[in-house]
Amino acid sequence: MEDYDQGLYISGYKWIGYEGDGWSIKTDANGNILYDKKHTHSQYTLGIDAVANDSHGNKYLCGTFWSDQSWPYLIKLDSCANLVWCRALQNENFDFGYSENVLVNKNNQILLQAYYANLQNPVDRIHIIAFDENGNKLWMKPYASENDHPMLKAPDAMDFIEFNNNYYITGYCYYPFPENPSHLWRRPMFIGIDSLFNEKFVLPFMQKDSIFGTAYSIIPINDSTLLGVGSNFISPQFYEIAASLMFINTKGEEVGLKHLSNDAIGPEIIEIIPSDVEKINDSLLMTLSDYGTGFQGTHLGEIVMDTSGNIYKYQSDSTVITASLVKTYDNNFLKAGSKRQNNSTWKDICLYKINDSLESVPFDTTQRVYDSLCPRTIQSGTIDLTACLTIVDIGELPTPDQYYESIRWIPLKAFPNPVKDGKLTLEFENTEHHQNMVLNCYDDFGRQIHSQKVYKGQQDTDVDVSGWSPGIYVAVVYSNGGARGKVKFVVE
Repeated sequence: MEDYDQGLYISGYKWIGYEGDGWSIKTDANGNILYDKKHTHSQYTLGIDAVANDSHGNKYLCGTFWSDQSWPYLIKLDSCANLVWCRALQNENFDFGYSENVLVNKNNQILLQAYYANLQNPVDRIHIIAFDENGNKLWMKPYASENDHPMLKAPDAMDFIEFNNNYYITGYCYYPFPENPSHLWRRPMFIGIDSLFNEKFVLPFMQKDSIFGTAYSIIPINDSTLLGVGSNFISPQFYEIAASLMFINTKGEEVGLKHLSNDAIGPEIIEIIPSDVEKINDSLLMTLSDYGTGFQGTHLGEIVMDTSGNIYKYQSDSTVITASLVKTYDNNFLKAGSKRQNNSTWKDICLYKINDSLESVPFDTTQRVYDSLCPRTIQSGTIDLTACLTIVDIGELPTPDQYYESIRWIPLKAFPNPVKDGKLTLEFENTEHHQNMVLNCYDDFGRQIHSQKVYKGQQDTDVDVSGWSPGIYVAVVYSNGGARGKVKFVVE
C-alpha cells in the first residue's frame, strides 16, 4: 500500500518447507528500503495476508498462524513500527480459520474480514470482526450465511472495500443452475453491507446465466455503480477462461456485463484472470491479470481497457508469479509481487512503477521526509510475537446490533449513595462513543440544580453537594441533546 508520506509499505511471508515468518518492508517513493521487519513466533508458522493504516501512521497487519490448526491473527504497529498489541483469534465454534482482508474505517474501527469453517456443519464462513484502536474486540458477524441463503453454498471472499460508509465484499459461491436446481455452479458473488453492518444483499452474479467463475476485485465507478473484475469459464471443460467486467449498483442489482476477448491479446490465449483493478479515469481501467496458454504458460501482466471491455494495451512478464496493483499519489501505478530467480522455486520481491501507457516512470526527485510521525529513525529488526500472540477464543462476541445498542447509552453510577459528607462521585461509561455531552442534576421537583460539560472519554467527575437541601436527586447525562443515562441519589 501507499503510506501517508508517499512511501511504500509491502508485507508478505517467507517459508522454508512448512515453517516460516512474516515480513514487512517500508521503502521511499522510489522503492529504496527505509527499513524491514521480520515477524517471528517460536512455535507458530506465520503468514501476513493484508495490511491497512490509519491517519496516525499506525499499521494493522492481518495474517494466519499455523500450529495444529490455522487461525487468523491481527497486530498493530505504531508509527515507529513498534508492536503495540496482537490478537490470535481462535473460535471454538469452527474447526479452522484464516484472515483474508483488513481495513480501517472512518470511525477508526479495525475491520478484519476472515474465513472460519466448520467441516461438520459448514453454514457460516465469511465473517467480519471489529476491533477498536486499543485492540478491544467489539463484535463479530457472519455474512452470506447459508442459514439466511439456503440455496447458496461454500462462499468465500476475495476483496473487501468501504465506499460511502457502506461495505462491499467480492468472491464466489456455488449456486443452483435455474434449469437444474440440484446442480451447483460456481458464481461470482457480491455482498453489500450498510453503515451499521447489516447485510444489504448477497448477489450471485448470473446475468443471462452466462457467467461461471469468481469476482476477485471491486472498485466504485460512480456514486451508484461498482465494477467487479473476475474470471469466467467459457468452455464446458472449464479450460478456457475469459476475464469479465461485472457491473452492479449499490442496491445489489446487476446492471451490466462485459467480457474481454482472449483473441485481443493473441489467438493462442485461452485464459485471462484479472486479480486487481484500478481506475485510470472515468472510462479507462488497468487490471493486473494472469493470461496465457494455460497454467504452464501463464504470464502476469497489466492490461489497459475501457469499461466496455475493449483492450488497448497489455504487457506481461513470465517470471512474475504473484503481485498486487496500487494507484499512487501521482496517478501512476505500482505493481508489487514475487519474481522467480532463474526459473527456480526461489523468489525475489519486485516493484514496478508504470504509467497508464504501461511505461516505466522516472524516479521521484521530490525531497521528502519519511516517517515524520515517528520522532526517531526506524531501524530494521525483528518483531517477536511469541509473548504477545496468545490464543483467545472469540466465540462469544456480540453482533453489531447488540454492540451498537450497548454503546447507545451512557450508564451512570453514583457513590456514596446516600451522600453524607457533601462530595458525590459520578462514574460514566461509553463516553468515548458520544459527542456534545452535558451532565445536569435535578431535584425532586424537576428544578435544575447543577450543570457541567462531560468530555469525550471522561470516566468520572466529582460534584460538590454540600449546599444542597436533603432529598432525592437525579443526574442525567445528555449527548447531542438526547438523554443517554441517568441515576438517582440521595443527599442527607
